[in-house]
Amino acid sequence: MKKKLPLIIASFLFAVIIWISVVLGNSFIYKIEVPLKIFISDKDIAVKSDLPSAIILNLNAQGWRLLSILLSKDVTFRSVLPVKESSYKLQLAGSTSDNPWLNSEVKVVDISPAFVQIELDKKISKKVKVNPLATVDFRKGFGLARQLNVFPDSVTVMGARTLLRSINEVNTKELFVEDASSPFIEQIEIEHSPGIEVSPSQVKIFGDVQKIVDREIQNIPIKIINNPLNKTILLVPDKISLSVRGGINFLGRISGNDFQVLLDYNDIIADTLGSITPTVMPPKYVRLLYLAPERIKYIIKKY
Repeated sequence: MKKKLPLIIASFLFAVIIWISVVLGNSFIYKIEVPLKIFISDKDIAVKSDLPSAIILNLNAQGWRLLSILLSKDVTFRSVLPVKESSYKLQLAGSTSDNPWLNSEVKVVDISPAFVQIELDKKISKKVKVNPLATVDFRKGFGLARQLNVFPDSVTVMGARTLLRSINEVNTKELFVEDASSPFIEQIEIEHSPGIEVSPSQVKIFGDVQKIVDREIQNIPIKIINNPLNKTILLVPDKISLSVRGGINFLGRISGNDFQVLLDYNDIIADTLGSITPTVMPPKYVRLLYLAPERIKYIIKKY
């Protein structure tokens, strides 16, 4: 029996192949959804109407032919439109000749929708800002040391003038990053509406993930602005300490000279309490937690 087992298996496989060949040699009606692509003969004209992204075809063909269509990755329904008018009611059945894959071996039984309404407009292009969409889940104690950067930060959009009029920025597809504890850079596609072309179609998102720490910086001098020449103002105290938060790499490089602590003479004159809270201008990507003391007393001397 063991000697006959390979022969039995081979016979079975041969029978299966013969059966599949017979079945696929029969004709079938099959429903398939394919992307719809409209091509305009004039490169300076574009479609402005809202078209379906895909259509449904009922095809009648032999099983082998239908199988090859289903396995193909680039099957689309093309329609080449000559520019003679600004508005068309396009019967899709008339565009089968624009699709070589719908040859004499494949019969189109039905198309849904049967027609599409096409409105044309002048094609323009313009540069717009890229807005990164990202959801980042950080490991405990980590975070973004600065805002997300996009490379390039702008792209060129092309399409009908009517469609581009209200487009001033485009979003990326949403990026998800989990357990982030170090800088990352990811390539992501640009999200755009049908009928709009984007170049480049992909950008890179850079996230500077660092350990987030707190640091205290002491003895930062207070500067008085808008002070008349004949006024001397004594501050008590004349220096303050700051508690700040940020990425460990940023905070390790800064000093008190990177901060501006300001008191405006006009605010001092308008004050009725005898003390005032200074304005603190920290370096970029550094967050101020608190200052000590929070209020500064002052004495105005006249000459």
